[in-house]
Amino acid sequence: AYARWRTQREDEIEEQKRQAKRATIQHAVYDLCKAYLYHVQVNGAQKTLTDRMDTLFDLCWGLPPEYREPKTFDTKKLTKALKREAEGKRFHDGYGHLSAMSLTFTHIDQWIAAHDNWTRGGIRTRVQAIKRAMNYAREAGYIPKNPIRGYKVKRATTRVTYITPEQEAVLLQHASPALAVAIKVCIRTGARPGKEFCKLSGKHVTDHGDRMEWKFAFDESKTDKLRIIRVADPEIVAITREHMKRCPKGEPIFRSKNGQPWTRYNLSQRFRFLKYKLEKKGVQFDKDCCIYSCRHTYAKRTLEGYWTGKPCNIETLARLMGNSPQVCRDHYLQFAIVDNEFLWEVT
Repeated sequence: AYARWRTQREDEIEEQKRQAKRATIQHAVYDLCKAYLYHVQVNGAQKTLTDRMDTLFDLCWGLPPEYREPKTFDTKKLTKALKREAEGKRFHDGYGHLSAMSLTFTHIDQWIAAHDNWTRGGIRTRVQAIKRAMNYAREAGYIPKNPIRGYKVKRATTRVTYITPEQEAVLLQHASPALAVAIKVCIRTGARPGKEFCKLSGKHVTDHGDRMEWKFAFDESKTDKLRIIRVADPEIVAITREHMKRCPKGEPIFRSKNGQPWTRYNLSQRFRFLKYKLEKKGVQFDKDCCIYSCRHTYAKRTLEGYWTGKPCNIETLARLMGNSPQVCRDHYLQFAIVDNEFLWEVT
């Protein structure tokens, strides 16, 4: 019986080796990335597909996404002149031709080193895209294992940038009326710009007269839990009512200057463009200041009691922002005067 088991086990090991060899020979990195993107196209969001397609295109070809065929993963058909232009913009030689099982940590290190403008958070996101592509290939049976499993990237540093009252005043002064409303509402409510502000419609609003609740069901919120934004500022209540009157029933309330509902991308781009114009005029902002900084501004001002004169603690802020207390501690504890009082008491 033992001899039979040994023989059977040896046969199984040999078959596994043959399968691994076939996978190594037959499937290049490019093939697996393409298969993974088909999977994302069917099962994922459009933005996820676009972002990961750009990342994996860069990994495979070493070229910027402008040389990728629209809606495909293939390079454009280039003239000789455009080929010379593309060669001048090439980041690296590309790893798409490698057999998937020969992809190593060193290749990933070299790929990252070829992009000295990537932030730590950007690196983390891009490596995650490659890992997910390789994990999908393993689960689908293309390869026996993920060749870069265990590759680690340092955690991104927490963005703590916020908008000062002086900066807010300048932004509102020079923004278009629609963008000024977006900035003002996001700062005063702490709403997530894309997931909440852009998506807010009449069905989410409960008007109590002197205050409002904006309610997002668990399948609409980022955390998969009921999200309630409490609005007590009379100006924001009035702005919301006015915009609800203007928009078609059931559609997003807040809209850009062309009358179309805001999208996360459009809102982010308009904010960055305004920031760029003001920096040209000498106004200073934090380097990573963006539309999401409005939410950080809400956190800081709420903790300090900026609007009410009553500072609050991290646990209360967590409920207001729809986060866990631990997430708020990780991101906003440096703003919390109340939570630091105990340090003075024991000194």
